[in-house]
Amino acid sequence: MAKNNANINGMEKTPKIVSFIAKSGTGKTTLIEKIIKILAEKGYKVSSLKHTDHDFDADTPGKDSWRHKNAGAYSTMLLSEKKMVFFSDIERPRGIRDIVLKFFSGSDIVIIEGFKDLNIPKVELFRKEISPDMDIKYKGDPNLLLVCGDDFIKDLKIPQIDINDAEKIAGFIEKEVIGV
Repeated sequence: MAKNNANINGMEKTPKIVSFIAKSGTGKTTLIEKIIKILAEKGYKVSSLKHTDHDFDADTPGKDSWRHKNAGAYSTMLLSEKKMVFFSDIERPRGIRDIVLKFFSGSDIVIIEGFKDLNIPKVELFRKEISPDMDIKYKGDPNLLLVCGDDFIKDLKIPQIDINDAEKIAGFIEKEVIGV
């Protein structure tokens, strides 16, 4: 079960972070969805952050928050009794840890899809169908904690778990990232 996220001074701790990286089509989103569900069912406050290289509109065209943002608002928040959505332009790139502290401070863990070049803990995924050579791109990265694929890679000194075993992967993250 999740532990209280407050430290002895009543301040919230920094959430743990782990990034899932892989070639497109490997199944990052599907696996992350399963891991979020498993960890959330154990009582953890799990947040997610997805990186994209593309410009996007995530709000519904014509709705009030979309109209506010498209009228020129720098930031727009949609708030209900149980949910909040926040859209904002950014003037300069911020560090991922700053973003996590600012927007995810109530979380136990933030699971990130992408941000492969940052200095944060990583899980690299592969499928033989997409990477027939089974070359792990980040095997030299000291932040690579785990490799998950649909085959075992000989002589890899990093722990490996079958990409289809979401329960085992979630258990690894719980132990090695969250730290229970």
